[in-house]
Formats: sequence, C-alpha cells, structure tokens
Amino acid sequence: MRASGCVGWIGRSIGRSGLRSGGQEIPLGNSIDFLSLVQKQSPYYVREWLFLVYAVFVVGEGIGLYYLTRSTGSLPLWAFVAFSAGTLIGVVQDAAVVAFVRQFPTDYAIADATTRSALEPLARTVSAAISVQQAVSNVLLGVGVAMYSVAVLRSGVASRWFGVFGVVAAGASVCFGLVTAAAPRFSEFAPLVEQTYGLAVLWDLWAAIVMLGVRADA
Repeated sequence: MRASGCVGWIGRSIGRSGLRSGGQEIPLGNSIDFLSLVQKQSPYYVREWLFLVYAVFVVGEGIGLYYLTRSTGSLPLWAFVAFSAGTLIGVVQDAAVVAFVRQFPTDYAIADATTRSALEPLARTVSAAISVQQAVSNVLLGVGVAMYSVAVLRSGVASRWFGVFGVVAAGASVCFGLVTAAAPRFSEFAPLVEQTYGLAVLWDLWAAIVMLGVRADA
C-alpha cells in the first residue's frame, strides 16, 4: 500500500538524486536502473520503511472508524472487511519491498555479469508481483473508505465534509489501483492518479483527528 501523496513527497525528497519515488515502482527498467538502485540503496531503504510505517498506522485507523460508525448498521462491518483486507495486503507488500531493497542491491553489487543477467528478470518478476498487490490493496482500501464515508454521512458522527471528502478520496484510491493494475496501459495517467492519491492520505490524517476528538469528548 503506497502513501503516494504525503509520504510520497518525503520519498521524492529522499530520492531526488536518481531514484523514482512516490509510488510503489522500483527502478528496474534496465541495467542503469539496477546500478542506480545499488548506489542509492540506503535512502531508498529509508523511504520504504516510511511506507511500511504508514501502512501499519492505517491498521488502527480501520478499527477506529468501525467503532465510530458501527451504530449505522451493517455498512461499517463491510467497510471494515474491505479496509482490513486492503491494509493486510498493503502491509505484506510494503514489508516485502523493505526486504527486497535491503538484500537485492547488495547481492546484485557483488554478482558477476552472468549472475546479474539471471537476477534482473527475477527482480522484475518480484516488481510485477508488488504492483499487483498494490493495485488490489488500493482498490480494497478505496471501497472501504467509500463505505466508511457513507456511514459517516448517515450517522452524523463527524463533519459532513469529512464524509464527502472521504468519497472523493476513495475514488482517487480506486483510480490509482486500476491504473496500476492496467500498467503499462494508461501510463500517461499514472502521474496524475499517483498525485491525487494524496487525497486518501489527507483523509487518513483527518480520520485520526476525528477519532482523537471523539475520544476527548467521551
């Protein structure tokens, strides 16, 4: 699960000197990309840990949103199922990327030319699997956010604008997932949907503020 908005901005700052940042992609297009990954392993490793920490944070968000909206009936339960499934896939995915970035560049750096030619296709396969996980995670999270937002609008437990913004953020998350799943088709839309996914990150932060406010009132 990629926080391609706020956390992505941090990632871009870390990786300005050569790494592609912001989304899940790992620079594995050609030999130059592989060498760049080797040279920038440490900053890229830090960026991936930021993504993983964000994904773990979202686990608590899903639980809190369920308890906040559960009075509205079965909708929050289905939202919790979709949101939790998306989060679980996202955490596994981000953990896999952290492990990959920690180990693969080191192995690639010490490998000879023959071994590198075997490692590169394997790495691209891993990258493709990560992209599939990202797509599924973002779609499920988008569905969960949409249902939570509708529950908020129905119950009035938080600002109506919070619910409306959540619907928009859910659409951004789903679009990001669909464009990722269709890659390389619609690649011209990838930068746009990656940036609009930042709306989902902002909604996550807003949700944390809402839940803290509810706790304080209680």
